[in-house]
Amino acid sequence: MTKAGARSGTTAIISLAFILPGLALMSPALASSAGSAATARRSAAASQGSAPADGPCSPGARTLSRYGDHVYPDTGNGGYTSLHTDVRLVYDAITNRFLPGNHVSLTDRAAQCLTQFSLDFERKSLANVSAGPDMKVSKVVVNGHPAAFSFAQPTYPGDPNGVNDPDPRAHEASQNNPVGGPGRNPLPPACSPELKSTSYGKRNSQNGQQCPANKLVITPAAPIGNGADFTVTVNYTGRPGVHTDGDGTTEGWFRSDKPRGDGGFVTTEPVGTEDWMPLNDHPSAKPTYDFDDTVTAGKTVLANGILMSRTEHAPDAEFPGGSVTWRWHQPAPVASYLVEDSVGSYHLTRRIADGIPFYEAQASSLPAALQKKNLAIMNKQPDITKFQSQFNGPYPFTSDGVVVGRPSASFEEEMETMITFSGGEIDTDTLYHENMHQWWGDHVSEANYNLTFFKEGMATLGEFLYAARTAETKAGGPYSRAGQRAFERSLIKQFDATYASKGSFWTLAPSNPTPYGLFDEDPTYARPGVTYVALRQILGATNFTKALQQMQLQYGGGTVTEPELEAAFHEWMPNQSAACSVRLDHFFTEWFDTAYKSGGGARRPQITGPGLAGPGFYAKGGGCVAH
Repeated sequence: MTKAGARSGTTAIISLAFILPGLALMSPALASSAGSAATARRSAAASQGSAPADGPCSPGARTLSRYGDHVYPDTGNGGYTSLHTDVRLVYDAITNRFLPGNHVSLTDRAAQCLTQFSLDFERKSLANVSAGPDMKVSKVVVNGHPAAFSFAQPTYPGDPNGVNDPDPRAHEASQNNPVGGPGRNPLPPACSPELKSTSYGKRNSQNGQQCPANKLVITPAAPIGNGADFTVTVNYTGRPGVHTDGDGTTEGWFRSDKPRGDGGFVTTEPVGTEDWMPLNDHPSAKPTYDFDDTVTAGKTVLANGILMSRTEHAPDAEFPGGSVTWRWHQPAPVASYLVEDSVGSYHLTRRIADGIPFYEAQASSLPAALQKKNLAIMNKQPDITKFQSQFNGPYPFTSDGVVVGRPSASFEEEMETMITFSGGEIDTDTLYHENMHQWWGDHVSEANYNLTFFKEGMATLGEFLYAARTAETKAGGPYSRAGQRAFERSLIKQFDATYASKGSFWTLAPSNPTPYGLFDEDPTYARPGVTYVALRQILGATNFTKALQQMQLQYGGGTVTEPELEAAFHEWMPNQSAACSVRLDHFFTEWFDTAYKSGGGARRPQITGPGLAGPGFYAKGGGCVAH
């Protein structure tokens, strides 16, 4: 067996200056020494984990969710912090298989003395036999020593009987808390159901089913001391695939077969990364990444961060037609659902704007006319980034990019620094949305799934700002009074139109979704989107922008909770009186946390903002009255 990136036979380094004009390439010696040095640093850190542990030792938690959580409560793993992940794929694009040598190495830091810990890995799908994963773990190594491993079902967070609770009801799936289902289970759910139908009427049809055993439980040869860094390497082979979500849609590793045997297209929100690699699969787990992927010759690897090198290898037993290794480096933390690692036949280019590399990749099998149309939109990304920086602050990463793949996924996604568009097409409005996510969701991530509305609302605000920018340009541009008035009128018009919504628009609270409704348009996108418009009116445009930029500085590279989000806006209130503070608290409760009866009108938030439809926010003179 040979390691990924070290194929047998003659190796040729292909100049990236030829593939991507203007990109410098490390020599083979420098590339090797840089990789060895990084490995040595991580190995030195990991060796600390073999030191004798002081104090009581115990297994780490098998979830990062809290008691009562009902949106993917099985995901995430406790007892350690995720620091860095090395992804070393050995992938045959023709057969869509990971080959021997395929592995990931995760460097973590123990938050307690650990006798055991876990990862998330859906090695085999019971819900989607044809497109789901079918993989096998062959070996697990912790700090250079073989470790015992097994797979286990999740248990509902906070189960007083522990992770091995013998009661089958402690391991059931549901949309709700309690589980309910045919057995009327009174306990919280241990996981979200993998729905076989997207029908609203069948959303609760699988409540009460047993959760699959997707917890990779690892027992190291010796306890890992509290505070010690350690490295776990998981070797696995087989077919990657897609995860079936709580709304019946799929996400993960989509097989790309146009042309036949093309590769895989990765788009993975909210939990599909575990369908192609083991990891701490929770948005609050944000390690940095290196990718060193060896794939079928002629294929391109697209991952997060900066492309470091591309190395061709002569044919060998595993790749009779030869292979190629692509190395990408992402120095910034990446949330679990934003890890990009697509493989296929792509036309990849790079351009520099304002010192930022922008990667542009399209499936090379797309018709020339469509590629030209897509490229015209992709070329707007540097200008979009510059525009959005006016509100969010400096672009937070070392690169940005877009990939347009052929497989038809059910969504586009803000993969960190490499936004994915499925189905072969891209549009400007969605590019504004996904690029806004680079600040909101990517740099500042949601602390848990119930906060999905926070970042989707921000991205929807990105669309509103695009519409306002368009109106501003038509009216005379950003430096004209007419243009500035048109910009403000556009945002107000968007709020007023949304606030007039009736029917079921207000019936779901954004902060309390179910797995089925996690990505519903009204509570997750539109309602929080116009909430930010109202906040901009309440705080004033300048203070609102300052609040956004402060959050980027304070929470960038990590996560934000709902109280932290609201506190940031509180800090920039122009009127800091107790009455106005209480009124803003009520505003957040109404807009983020309240489910209203159907109908609109009085059955909707009753605090809005200055100049907007509805009751407004301030009393005469700029003060606030009791709500």
